Amino acid sequence: MTKAFAAFLFVVLSFSCSDHGHSEKKFLIRQTTIRANTYGYRVYVPENREPNRKLPVMLYLHGSGGRGNDNQSQLSGLSEIIDEHTERFSFIVVAPQCRDGAFWAGEMNEQAFKALDETIGEFGGDVSRLYLSGFSMGGNGTWQIGLVHPGKFAALVPIAGLVAPVGELSTEQKAALAPRLLAAATSEDPYRSFAEGIGQTPVWIFHGSNDEAVPVTESRKITEALKNVGNASVNYTEYENAGHLIVGKAFGEPKLFEWLSKQQLVSAK
Repeated sequence: MTKAFAAFLFVVLSFSCSDHGHSEKKFLIRQTTIRANTYGYRVYVPENREPNRKLPVMLYLHGSGGRGNDNQSQLSGLSEIIDEHTERFSFIVVAPQCRDGAFWAGEMNEQAFKALDETIGEFGGDVSRLYLSGFSMGGNGTWQIGLVHPGKFAALVPIAGLVAPVGELSTEQKAALAPRLLAAATSEDPYRSFAEGIGQTPVWIFHGSNDEAVPVTESRKITEALKNVGNASVNYTEYENAGHLIVGKAFGEPKLFEWLSKQQLVSAK
């Protein structure tokens, strides 16, 4: 296992992980079941939403430091960001939690999608304005889901994420990947394969130039590949001298929210 991938798997968010800021009132507690396994997830709903108005919904995939089964750790960092920029989060946010030792693939993605669907049903989410975002391990999950489910999301926002680390995975881990994903990740040019699979889905990519866990070249290469295959809505923001923990910087960009508000599927699936 390379040092870069080891750092990717085990980097831990340096945010507090107490109940403060993770209140049940602000981040509603929900759970869903996949086969015999029960998974918790949290939902943020803007307090000032208009009754009967369908809101966009963001599925947010946390990094490796948020893994577990306490249905709380996945909010570390995210809750503080929403507190700081409440006026910008005019949409619903769904935050599932990946189990210890797992990553965003197989059953972890199943439970994330089921949490998303249940949230849309409960709160009347707008299926034509679904956003997918994730940090680090969640950024990798964003790339993978964007490839496997083109046309599902109106926009992708990967933050400091590897694109295709399949070469570092065990045989068991590879078995959890969708065939389309495995084929793209093991192709001669995985960046181009991912870009072709994602197609015209609007993407805004964020990375720090001095990222110590996930090489910035990952985001540079996929940005170039997306442009080369003709994606007309790809944005890339690289923070000079910034390290891995750039979630606050990314969600601190007012133009990101302006851009998200303009993304909508013409024909939602």
